[in-house]
Amino acid sequence: MLVFWLGLAVFFPACSPSGENRTTQGETPWRAPESANHRLNPFQDESALEAGKAVYQVYCWSCHGETGMGDGAAGGAMDSRPADFHTKSFLNQTDGAIFWKISTGRNIMPSFEEVLSEQERWQVTAYIRKLGEGMAETLAASPVRLRDDLQINHYMKVAPRAVRIFYEPKTDAIWYATFEGEVFRILRSQKPLKAERILSVSDHGISRLQGATIQGNTLFLAGNNRVNDNKGTTGWVMRVSLDSDGKHSVTKVFSTVEYGTTSTPFDHGWSAVRVSPDGRHLFVVSGSRTDHGEVQDNKGAYPNSRNEPLTAAIFRFPIDTKDLLLENDLDWLRSRGFLYAEGIRNAYDFDFDKEGNMFAVVNSGDYDQSEDMFWVREGHHYGFPWVMGGLETPQQFPDWHPDPEKDPFLNTSAAAWPQDFYNDPDFPKRPDQVVFSPGMRNFGPDAVKYRDRKTGEIMDAAATGSSITSFTAHSSPLGLNFDRDGLLGDPYTGSALTLRYTKGTKSSLMQPFTTNGEDLLLLRVRYDPALDNFTLNSWRIAEGFNQPVDAVLVGKELYVIEYGGRQRGGNIWTVSFP
Repeated sequence: MLVFWLGLAVFFPACSPSGENRTTQGETPWRAPESANHRLNPFQDESALEAGKAVYQVYCWSCHGETGMGDGAAGGAMDSRPADFHTKSFLNQTDGAIFWKISTGRNIMPSFEEVLSEQERWQVTAYIRKLGEGMAETLAASPVRLRDDLQINHYMKVAPRAVRIFYEPKTDAIWYATFEGEVFRILRSQKPLKAERILSVSDHGISRLQGATIQGNTLFLAGNNRVNDNKGTTGWVMRVSLDSDGKHSVTKVFSTVEYGTTSTPFDHGWSAVRVSPDGRHLFVVSGSRTDHGEVQDNKGAYPNSRNEPLTAAIFRFPIDTKDLLLENDLDWLRSRGFLYAEGIRNAYDFDFDKEGNMFAVVNSGDYDQSEDMFWVREGHHYGFPWVMGGLETPQQFPDWHPDPEKDPFLNTSAAAWPQDFYNDPDFPKRPDQVVFSPGMRNFGPDAVKYRDRKTGEIMDAAATGSSITSFTAHSSPLGLNFDRDGLLGDPYTGSALTLRYTKGTKSSLMQPFTTNGEDLLLLRVRYDPALDNFTLNSWRIAEGFNQPVDAVLVGKELYVIEYGGRQRGGNIWTVSFP
């Protein structure tokens, strides 16, 4: 489901807010009954902590973060932060109260009573208490190459919650941006390397920053600002002109009218932004505000709201656009030429090949649909919310009823399950006379696990001589880069590269498919005239990153940036090609 937020959100497993006093508006504090408070934890030895850590990695970290500070990327889009296990209000609870909340669930946090055994729930209770007390070992990652002709080196530590990395050739600088709106510049020639903060949120005004790029001496920043007492949102793109003397001027490209945000991790917001190869246009992604097209009215503030005209699409604007106000009206957006492509759930990243074709990597929802890679063409509709990963969304069929016993594509640990988002008899009908453009078929050999439609079994397309659209479910592909200049050596020349943010051992949704993830994929992209579409082959070439959220290809080096936690921060790694 990532946003992050990433929606990144935004493409993440279920969240588990267990704090004593963490509430959303209109809710009472979450307190365990007295009978639960007095229960003692029978599993507290070292083996229990190790077992609890394994459970935490699969079910909890994406919202609560590596160190338990409530700073996981999946929680970024929600109107209240997931519980911080380091706070007094959390640590003052008894183990029995924590165990009860894990078992019972509330709102977006599912009940784990049927998902985890009683022993596992006690074990994760022990682990998160130790995590909060600062005594538990945190997750670690050290990237490793899977091919001998690659080199991976640590470049530098970065600020917490990094979301974008990009390159500016004029001064030979690597730039990166954080979710909180900070923008840093790293001069590659400067030794030792130093990240200089150029902008903060007070400079550009975007409080939830997800997109950033640079063209010449101009930065373009994309994101959202909450309105209406945090119930609504507006999308923003800002232009920052940088002067040689270090000063800068800020103008608004556009903002949107108000529309409803959600209290879930499904509100992906405005994210990826890129300048067209000819320099004439600015392309901006707006992710969906839902998991699969369900009603998300934010506790009634925006009645019957599902997806909006301003969401789940890629937009195009003249590069010199200034002070534009976007209406939340489909006909208005189409008639003015702003709506470039529709029906794309969450294209958190996109790039152009050497011929100027646009490609986007897209993550699907909580249902076990595969993740798409699209050849994005003007005026095309790519199927969301009726089709994702080549599989039809079952809510559109009146004879379908959500039952995990009968439908193996439903995962009860998913964030969409506990609030009954799948029970949707009023799901909208497909638009008349609209042909959906399919995702690209991937023939593997890697990242092509899928669930068989008839049997529900997990299959490997490479092993069966078939293909899927386009990547293993819940992989969350990010950081797409094409070798447009053909600088990479054989066998990488002219290929594309993408990251998978999610890892099977850390994701309750991805785990049934694979233990792999948090890796780098090499993509061979070829046009098939019979399909009038491109096809893929994908290979894993590096692994062991920790929440890799974006990448930029500079010459023969790919700079990979990690999201990091609220305080710990992540890293930039360089993957050097022959």
